Amino acid sequence: MRSTGALLLVLVLAGCNDNGVAATSSTSAMTSTSSAPTSTLPPVVECPGVGDFEEGGGIADIEGEGPPGSTIGRITWDSTDLCETFLFEFETSEGAPATSVPDISIAHLESFQVLRIAMDVDDAVVTDQLVETNLVDRLYVVTALDGRIVVDLHLAAPAAARARVESSPGRLTVDLRPGFVPFEGTSTIGQRVVLVSPAAGTEVDSVTQLLGYSRTFEANVTVIVTRQGVVAVETSTTAADSVERWGEFRLQLGLPPGDVTVFLGEESPQDGSPQGITVDLSVS
Repeated sequence: MRSTGALLLVLVLAGCNDNGVAATSSTSAMTSTSSAPTSTLPPVVECPGVGDFEEGGGIADIEGEGPPGSTIGRITWDSTDLCETFLFEFETSEGAPATSVPDISIAHLESFQVLRIAMDVDDAVVTDQLVETNLVDRLYVVTALDGRIVVDLHLAAPAAARARVESSPGRLTVDLRPGFVPFEGTSTIGQRVVLVSPAAGTEVDSVTQLLGYSRTFEANVTVIVTRQGVVAVETSTTAADSVERWGEFRLQLGLPPGDVTVFLGEESPQDGSPQGITVDLSVS
């Protein structure tokens, strides 16, 4: 009996630390921590302000309260940690601060790389601007085919967005934070032509829509498709604007199967050489 009691005492002491506390739970916790999986998703960033962030599709539809005829005035932005805030100020036709905002709709385009802010205004002070923040590369102010003026934010990284408006003076604030949905492609950008979709290097159907904007002469956009160095399609389309700001164009285009190169632009007034952008596509 004495030897059995000694053996039990040794076993109890072996399971305790220097303070007499059982070490079994500490060992289990260490094992559990070392086997925890890691995540590759970006962290959810908490940005100041109220409202839910949305990513993809419609972000916001805002009904304006004032009379039509306002102008997009200054566009400014600020970054705080990983949050970015874009401020749009509205003016009257006389240049005074507007007291209310126009009708506004905000949505990601299908590629997720462009956040489009459409506004029921008559004019805008700026036409394009390099931004070069963590989330936004640049912006374009475009006359859309439906007559509205849109501001396209070309994203540098996936981003979720939310919006809010103020009155007296009328202002729109768009907040951005890192998003989760990767781009399906990026825009092809030239000095006078921008192709939003399709993205270079992607596979497209034999009938494909080209979406973009330009500032070419008289808003004419020449489109030339070559396959193995031979011209397969040559056509043109007209953009919605070219003088006041960038003009949107959409063109339904029939393409031959295989690898093709699409040129969009215009002829040089000096020597007739093509000036614009080229995009390589694979046609299924």
